[in-house]
Amino acid sequence: MLRKISFALITVLLLAGCGSTSPVKPSPTPQAKFVIPTDCTATHVNAAVEKIATGSAYIPTQWQPSQGSELADFLNNGGIACSYGLQNAEIGVTAKWVDDAQGLFEKHEDLWQKDGYTKVDLPEIDEDAAYFYITPQSPSNEFHLWSLNVKYRGAWLQLNCSAFAQSLEAGLPILRAMIQE
Repeated sequence: MLRKISFALITVLLLAGCGSTSPVKPSPTPQAKFVIPTDCTATHVNAAVEKIATGSAYIPTQWQPSQGSELADFLNNGGIACSYGLQNAEIGVTAKWVDDAQGLFEKHEDLWQKDGYTKVDLPEIDEDAAYFYITPQSPSNEFHLWSLNVKYRGAWLQLNCSAFAQSLEAGLPILRAMIQE
């Protein structure tokens, strides 16, 4: 009888030792899919540009994308492209949004890397991937180029800024406005 009790006690102690005393971490809650804006005047982007360029306004544009271009990928897949700024001073941004269910972002990654884009991690933004390119205006470079492509919660966002953005950080307030819902 004593043997049975001892065996049962040892079994209980061994089984109790198999458990973990550390708390179980819950699985991360999946982020909700980003909702693509449908109206350029209903986004928060112009308000963000206004802080940089007083008098900024939405600039209605009749887009005519070339077949196979990034702009065509946005507009032909239910996305939108919007320009904001001071048109007469050529200061502003073009912001584009499209659902990425068809892998449009991934389709361009190799080309961005070949074209000199750098993969970046954006501070305080939970993006899946981001590629950044900048070429400042100089005596030998007539145009300033600032471009950021971001995969964010199932969407591809692209932001192009004019001369005011001289670093990645300078354009991030505009990107934050793009993802503000």
